Amino acid sequence: MAVLLLALLPVPLILSMSCKADGRRRGINADTVQDVFELIFAPLQDVAHVGIPIDCADGKVRLCFPILCVWMADHMENVALHGLKTNACPKSEVPTNELGTNARSYQARDYARYPRYKPENQSSGSETDDNDVMNLGIGQNLFQGRDWVLASDLYKLDILRTTYLGLFKHLMDWIEAFLKKHGRQQAFDEVWKALPPYPGFLLLKKAYSKVTQWQGKEMRNLGPCIVGVLAVALREPGGAQAIPFKGALRCVRVLVDFNMMAQYRSHTPDTIAYMEEYLDQFHRMKDIFLECQVTKRTQAKVDKQPKEIRRQRALMSKRVATS
Repeated sequence: MAVLLLALLPVPLILSMSCKADGRRRGINADTVQDVFELIFAPLQDVAHVGIPIDCADGKVRLCFPILCVWMADHMENVALHGLKTNACPKSEVPTNELGTNARSYQARDYARYPRYKPENQSSGSETDDNDVMNLGIGQNLFQGRDWVLASDLYKLDILRTTYLGLFKHLMDWIEAFLKKHGRQQAFDEVWKALPPYPGFLLLKKAYSKVTQWQGKEMRNLGPCIVGVLAVALREPGGAQAIPFKGALRCVRVLVDFNMMAQYRSHTPDTIAYMEEYLDQFHRMKDIFLECQVTKRTQAKVDKQPKEIRRQRALMSKRVATS
């Protein structure tokens, strides 16, 4: 496989909390990225209908029509380049509160009809609820309008960004919180450090909780060992721990099975059905970790409580002083 670097995409400056309301700056950032993509895709657009002669492997020259067929990136990059919000699915119009459940039952995104729902293209009093339902962000889909390209089918998943740095990373955050709650973090770290060397396995030198940043090669080790390490760390549960420990192990096991089967070099309808069943089981069982999730909204409520208590105490002090 040959790889050719076409361009380095500009990374807009991260806006501070005080600049989040600056829609003009965000619009400039989106327009800049769009101009870069237009420059990159210009050669493809020029030859989309007339073709270009290309030397083939058999020594002959054929008239070819090169197109953009796949775009692989992590979730945050994809939603940004597709003109969506961070909590949206670039493939289908599944609502945010149903992500991870029955997303396959929703229709694929039709990016061609989205521009008319942008705030700048709507007249006063027009319907704006669809904007929230579709989770449209600032900027437009950078792949829309390309010849012979359907933007909703362009987004492709890969093991590194979707499973290792996506599902497994979130899963390990849940597991850490789960272990701390049940007092098994130290046991997990001891088993993690005691893993023996094996061909193709990157030997772990630090406790899991001591590693500050994980990369793809480290996350790849989770598949072969996480079920065994977690099973040892959760052995001999107490009376009230038996059911949650069993549920946590089953949840982790089905996700590992999904990951291992996703690495098959070829698939049949049966293997695809197995993968879908594993993924459905994972989403049904992940509730065991819900109590360990801390969202931004939950953290904001927690941070707000001390301020509210101080405010109420100040009001009470004023009332006592005036009475």
